[in-house]
Amino acid sequence: MNLGSYLKWFFVLIFLSACAKSEPSVKATETLAPPEPLPTESVLPTAQLPDSAIDLNLLSGKIVYSSEGDIFVVNADGTGRTQITDHPAEDFDPVWSPDGTQIAFRTHRDGDEEVYLMNADGSDQRNLSNAPRTDYSPAWSPDGQWIAFLSDRTGNHGIWVIKPDGSGLRQVTEIPGISEYPTWSPDSSRIAFHCTFGRILSTGSGDFEICVVNFDGTELIQLTDTPGSNKLPAWSPDGTRLAFESDRDGWPTLPDYEPLGYDAGDFGDSEIYIMNIDGSEQVNLTNNPREGDTFPAWSRDGHLVFSRYGCLMVMNDDGSGVVQIVGCIEGGQFPDWYQP
Repeated sequence: MNLGSYLKWFFVLIFLSACAKSEPSVKATETLAPPEPLPTESVLPTAQLPDSAIDLNLLSGKIVYSSEGDIFVVNADGTGRTQITDHPAEDFDPVWSPDGTQIAFRTHRDGDEEVYLMNADGSDQRNLSNAPRTDYSPAWSPDGQWIAFLSDRTGNHGIWVIKPDGSGLRQVTEIPGISEYPTWSPDSSRIAFHCTFGRILSTGSGDFEICVVNFDGTELIQLTDTPGSNKLPAWSPDGTRLAFESDRDGWPTLPDYEPLGYDAGDFGDSEIYIMNIDGSEQVNLTNNPREGDTFPAWSRDGHLVFSRYGCLMVMNDDGSGVVQIVGCIEGGQFPDWYQP
């Protein structure tokens, strides 16, 4: 090897040695900190991302509801709307029998309020409660054996039960004030309803709260106690929760609009809430101050249908996926959902 080649290789070795010494040494037990994330100002936090509406094609069963004083049935996807009562007096507040073959409902056709029964197609309409005073808000027990309802036939507005054939009539609650709009636990052993215990709000309306009682009238428990009213409970199909309507949040103070249905004499805007069956974890599902959200009812697979100022809406049980199934022009209240 000549001198030039020798010198060339000598300087290459020196350069490589210097590069090796410049690398930082890291012990095997050390962990390098991860790099800082890139800015994400253009992406909303997950909790604020708009949720996708429920796919109507995935909804099954039929929903019965009232509109303009008559009763209608519609497929859960919003198709096949059919009117099944047509009477000069008001018919409303319908509920399915557990097998979907019959419907109980409230009517004024006899000059007072009565609970009627009819077949699912509207045929064979007949008076079930047959009392000269007030009977309404029917609810069919999941085992099909009983219908609970409000009656004031003894002068007290309490919860009563009767068999679908008209036998077995008896009173379940006898407390001050109004007890109405019952809903059954899935095992038919308990009844939730809203009650006042005789209390009146400053607005002059009843101070309604959600209560629950055993089928035999024992162990009456009040589950809510908030400003305003808590009403219209609906028992979840798994038996662990109640959906209900509440106006506890008052009226919104936003300056750019007046909510539909605003009435300064009312406590506030109605929202759909949910809570555990012991009254814990009461959560506002709808958070919609622009229109009242009322009349919640469950499907067997855990969706909720409700009325948004006359428009029938469906949502998941966490409040996501809200979608309209019946238009506001047609209107819809007191929905009840049957799934085979």
